[in-house]
Amino acid sequence: MTIERLDFSNLETLWQQYGRIWKWDNPFITPPWLKAWHRVFGDGKEALLTLVSNDGSPIGIAPLMVEGATARIIGSADLCDTGDVAVAPDEEQRFFTGLFDFLESRQITRLVLEPVRPDSIVYSIASSAKITERWRCSIATLSQSLEMELPGSWQEYLDRLSSKQRHEVRRKLRRLHESGDIAICDRGGAADIDAAMNRFVKLFRLSRKDKAVFMNEERERFFRLLAGELAAAGMLRLQGLTIGEDPAAMVFCIEHANNLYLYNNSYDPRFRAVSIGLMSKVLSIRAAIEANLAIYDFLGGTERYKYQLGGTEITLYSCVFECLS
Repeated sequence: MTIERLDFSNLETLWQQYGRIWKWDNPFITPPWLKAWHRVFGDGKEALLTLVSNDGSPIGIAPLMVEGATARIIGSADLCDTGDVAVAPDEEQRFFTGLFDFLESRQITRLVLEPVRPDSIVYSIASSAKITERWRCSIATLSQSLEMELPGSWQEYLDRLSSKQRHEVRRKLRRLHESGDIAICDRGGAADIDAAMNRFVKLFRLSRKDKAVFMNEERERFFRLLAGELAAAGMLRLQGLTIGEDPAAMVFCIEHANNLYLYNNSYDPRFRAVSIGLMSKVLSIRAAIEANLAIYDFLGGTERYKYQLGGTEITLYSCVFECLS
């Protein structure tokens, strides 16, 4: 077993080689995400991109950052919904054994991996038998996320909803189209990303007072960097909605591993009367269905609309490993 520290350029190369072979289906541990976050928020946090190999063959990567004797997944609770590691099939036990040995050699005695999904590699290891006698793990429920499997057609989706919600979606869509000429524009390429993000940020700050506070200069820089990185990787799905000549809403989604992740949205409050915030999300669901994607992930939070639009709960966990020696 050998351990190697990577820089972000090496990580990008590794992702290109193994992204489709390993279980690397979490968008929040892909290079576009990690690079954008660490560039903006990484000061004082040492990046520890740890590659574990067996007999010279890479078997997994842990995208960590270190503060003192604690390592954790690169990211922050305000911007990152879930975390994990990326590991080759059937190499999970060997990978974590090598990772723990490496952390001990660095005098790192605490590994905080959160939030993680129940189908993550981290949770499967944390909830199994001991990996080594020198490390113990505690698991705690952290929060909830919502997602839904996507059907084969828009009509099938509507049929899944309760009769009340089906009626509401149809009624609100009809009212939206009656409000003026509706145009939907998908912006996923790098060519017009600056103009699209100018519009997104402006509408985001207009949406609500709490969103205006949230979108400070530092987070705006992150969103712009993230959009550029995702667009270059073909993962950005930025859907704009106009009513007449007016930009009305934008939905910022990430497409990865045949899933669509609803990361954030923004809208002009002048169009609240036509439920513009909710309808922009409904239209992004319809676009995901038309693209034949498998899952629509609403991500963290238990807002009422997620249940109304068909989401089901996924419990997220905190897994904390501590060295006993």
